Amino acid sequence: MPLKLGMLGMWHTHADGIVKRVAEHPDEFSLVGFYDPDPQTVSTQSKKWAPLISGFRVFDTAADLLKQELDGVVVEGRVYENLQLARLALDSGRPVMLEKPAGVDFNEHRRLIDLARQKKLHVQMIYLFRYMSAVQEMLTRGRRKEFGRIYEFRGRLPKDLPSYAHYVDELGRYPGGIYFEMAGHLVDMMVTLLGKPRKINPFLAHHHTAEPRSFIDHGVALFEFDNAFSILEVPALEVVPATRRIELYGTEGALIIPHLGSGHLANKNIQPVEVYRTGNTGWQTVELPAATLQIADLREFAAIVTGKKTPDFSMEHDLDVQETLLKSSGMF
Repeated sequence: MPLKLGMLGMWHTHADGIVKRVAEHPDEFSLVGFYDPDPQTVSTQSKKWAPLISGFRVFDTAADLLKQELDGVVVEGRVYENLQLARLALDSGRPVMLEKPAGVDFNEHRRLIDLARQKKLHVQMIYLFRYMSAVQEMLTRGRRKEFGRIYEFRGRLPKDLPSYAHYVDELGRYPGGIYFEMAGHLVDMMVTLLGKPRKINPFLAHHHTAEPRSFIDHGVALFEFDNAFSILEVPALEVVPATRRIELYGTEGALIIPHLGSGHLANKNIQPVEVYRTGNTGWQTVELPAATLQIADLREFAAIVTGKKTPDFSMEHDLDVQETLLKSSGMF
């Protein structure tokens, strides 16, 4: 029997991938209905999604959608409204897949997780890169200490300069700007490997000549751990292709993802990972078949809510990620 899902909020860019994955796997998932408070968003998304989803239906209110027979709710609205939508789902007794980042108010996020625990429900963050082949390779090797004690983690996730005006329009309301939008992916990986940092040093700036000067278009953060540093970089000024890079260095080796790719960029069928371990004659390239994005997130959610497994990423982990992201974005 397919897992029956509802979608509260239809705005987020990543929602399109969730809908496509559900449509591709009707034996595993179904989307019973949708809701978004903005008529323009409903109109735009409905034109794309109605041909994909059998019995496609948009409800007038969130309450109407939550009256349906649902096994879980996917929250894909605007970042500043998503925690309220997630709370509605939890109040109705449904577990939640929550799009990243987890809102703009850490205390509201913490109260949401407290509610989930009280109701014995799960809230799963949707971080697009978690189940990429290269990321899974890095996390698996890092967790089993293959590179010894990790002393440095570096990550760079640029956004393209030609889309600058779009970023200002979409993200100008958030004090952390482009850094707040993108850095959570890297923070998620960093916290997985190194834990919660003991000190955070954000450097947030406007480096474009274009207005508004208040928009953060270049963010760099230095994180301090007991035995490691981490440096994360997010500019919105990129003109060079294939520069989304992650580097992991330890006392017994290193791993580099030379280009992370994206759900929206052109991606090759193979994701290379460069690995060095003590004793090797040189760097080795491991070529991994690129995983289809977001189907693993959906399958993880289904397995958790049906009691078949424990989460790969706990709600406590997600709280640590959100707190770290907000502090390094100058928002907490």
